[in-house]
Amino acid sequence: MKKTNKYILGLLTLALVSQSCKKTLIDINTNPNLLPDVNPEFLFTGATVDIDINGRDRPAQRYGATLSYMQYVVPDAVTNSSLSTKYADPAKTTGPNPNFFFYSDYFNATGRDMHRIIDKINSLPDATKATYQGLKAICAIVDVYHAWRVADIFGALPYSQAFNDAQYPLPQYDYDFNLYKVFDQQLKDAATLLKNNTTNQFALGNQDLFYGGDYGEWLGLANTLRIKIAQRYEKRDAANLAAVLNDVATNFAGKLIAPSLTDPTNDGSFAINHTRDWNNNVDDINVILFNYNASFSFVEYLKSTNDPRIGFMIRQNDMGNNSNQYLTVKVDGDAAAQAALLLPENQVRYWGKHASPASAGDAAYGPTGLDRNKTFTLKDGTTQNLLFLSAIQTRLFVKNGGFGGFDQRSKQVLMHTDEPYSDGSTIKMKSFFVTYAETCFMMAEIAEKGGNGLGQTASQWFYKGVQASFNQYQAFAVATKVPNADAISLGAFATPAGIPYKGLPSIYSQSWVHFLMQPDEAWAMWKRTGYPQFTDVRPGNNGKIGDGSSIAYLENLWDGGKNLLIARRNSLNVSSTLNQDNYNTAVQTMIAKDPAYGASAADTKGRIWWDKN
Repeated sequence: MKKTNKYILGLLTLALVSQSCKKTLIDINTNPNLLPDVNPEFLFTGATVDIDINGRDRPAQRYGATLSYMQYVVPDAVTNSSLSTKYADPAKTTGPNPNFFFYSDYFNATGRDMHRIIDKINSLPDATKATYQGLKAICAIVDVYHAWRVADIFGALPYSQAFNDAQYPLPQYDYDFNLYKVFDQQLKDAATLLKNNTTNQFALGNQDLFYGGDYGEWLGLANTLRIKIAQRYEKRDAANLAAVLNDVATNFAGKLIAPSLTDPTNDGSFAINHTRDWNNNVDDINVILFNYNASFSFVEYLKSTNDPRIGFMIRQNDMGNNSNQYLTVKVDGDAAAQAALLLPENQVRYWGKHASPASAGDAAYGPTGLDRNKTFTLKDGTTQNLLFLSAIQTRLFVKNGGFGGFDQRSKQVLMHTDEPYSDGSTIKMKSFFVTYAETCFMMAEIAEKGGNGLGQTASQWFYKGVQASFNQYQAFAVATKVPNADAISLGAFATPAGIPYKGLPSIYSQSWVHFLMQPDEAWAMWKRTGYPQFTDVRPGNNGKIGDGSSIAYLENLWDGGKNLLIARRNSLNVSSTLNQDNYNTAVQTMIAKDPAYGASAADTKGRIWWDKN
């Protein structure tokens, strides 16, 4: 977000302070007044360093869940049953669980820590407290964002009675159908604090790993989140979305996430650089490289629109001269192998795998339904495998793209000659939470529906979103050393000549592309809007995928007899076995509120209240 040099300077402070602060927060479970020697800003740094990625399992959780649900990736599987396991049978009352960590992370880390810091600030002497109102607002924003994510996919959580064991040892659950307005009020209060406390505030600087202490950017985030949450509940409460938009426009000058006018490296997105080096050891999180292929629907859509971001988002297959294995076949392959290299399908560098379980191992679907490799015979009788199916660009998720691990499929010799292998300490990974590009697409949708576009038309917001998405992916691709990323040009793509604007389907299509690194948001958009829509893909017929319409589609999850379903929510967690009665009440309350929730918490094809038909 902020300039790299600021980030590096802050690492020394982090090394000495953040981990001890985090340990302190974990060890202390009493009154924050017992921490007079720990300033709130250090507590905030310790609580947010590597937020949401505090374990090796966090990055990989999305591979088999939302990255697969939204058909960015498809498992490298060749049997119907192996592809079917990720999806729900419509005839059953249970379904696969996405297994999000949001619930446990909120109660064991982020939510707990933000509440403690706010309590700490409230306990300070009045003169000192006045200088920490900006940080208090920031903590409220971080808390609401993470609590909302829990409510968004679990439907319920203890909130109003949480983090107060003395008064509420067995807290009751709150529900998304009430919390969305609670969250809005808290964000409005935070925005008001930031708006009214513009002077004499503590200079957070490097203690703020998101915005470098820029309170104005936090104000833009608070307003953006208010609109985003209200839009999520639009089908249930359209009047609330209109009221929030009007309030942001009237009382907060329409300030949203936006690029910095003075720092070209900062597009205003809510994101954080990773500090931990454990992702230099790629021997578990690099399964995205060798266990998953890019999906047919995603790759074909990018190809059909001549999207320049394909160079950032998809890794080339081995069918070209930058692959040493390809050159081996080209030079030493037998006559049949060399002839096969000249086939049109083997001249294409980007191919994705079908998501339909019925396609697995079925030659009738063509090579995009088969194993990722093609095998060629050499003149000496030995064979050489070439990757025919592309991977998603794994450098966006793992350092060095996952190469260099113990698994033979990640050996460095399999890298292409234009793919650098760099010391992990020179690559800084990043997590994106709310981006400027998605803010543009959000406002484009609102304006297209006739809502308050905050002074811009739907098409203006749309093309700004496409431009912002390209800028974000290029910057991160360069930082993670994606081959030739700095040489890729947007050209006229973010104009009517490059990608036509066709209203809501265009907005949703481009949002889907953009959400590659935020697949949870693509999943939420699909549930909220129904886009990208599914299309029927059968042998020799790709349905509407890549049909030249510039509209994106997903592939029907046909297993040969029925279309399987994507999970729509996570199974609700019980906060503790002692709180089982309140948990049971929460599940039954959600079922009673809307039978579409499903037969039980385990019926994950059911819907959270906001997810209305």
